[in-house]
Amino acid sequence: MNHKEIERWYRLRNIKRASQVLILVCAVLLVSGFAVSRLYGPSQAPIVSSIPSDAGIRIENFSYSSPGPRPWELHAPSAAVSDSLDKVDLQQPRVRYQGGAGGEIFLSSQRGSLDRKTLNVTVRGDVILKYKDYVFRSDDMNYSHEKLSAETPSEVSFQAPDLSLTGTGMTLSLESEEIVIEQDVKARLYNVKWVEKGGKLPM
Repeated sequence: MNHKEIERWYRLRNIKRASQVLILVCAVLLVSGFAVSRLYGPSQAPIVSSIPSDAGIRIENFSYSSPGPRPWELHAPSAAVSDSLDKVDLQQPRVRYQGGAGGEIFLSSQRGSLDRKTLNVTVRGDVILKYKDYVFRSDDMNYSHEKLSAETPSEVSFQAPDLSLTGTGMTLSLESEEIVIEQDVKARLYNVKWVEKGGKLPM
């Protein structure tokens, strides 16, 4: 082997070693860059929506007016309409009913629902029903648009200027504007004026 061949052999060996070192350095730089980007770069985790897929449509300041001979109006600060548009979940609903004798009945609660097919209204939580000077309270109330009546099987309390009353179960007829407490009725009268036997109670 002459001098030129030896020089050529060493040159090829040095080029080979330099290529190997360059490849190794590039690999280290790639791995380091990937690690730094994963550590300090923006998260690539999938974004999860906070709105459930079946939440439907959310409406602020929801209002509804029913058709028919006994129309009523419903208002709620917030409502969620189902995807089928048949059911509406209500927050703090307020309903105004028109009685058959011209009186107005107001119903309010913490939450409720409206069935847009039957026009029935169900309310829950701190239910208050006001009619003239009478105030009824209960945990729940169900209004049937077909029967034009509201009822509850739960305990009921009633307050009027001269009367307080408790009982279980109540039915309100919008047509006759009549309210019936079903059972376990306990009442307390105030400002009662007694008269002599045979006398007439002042009205």
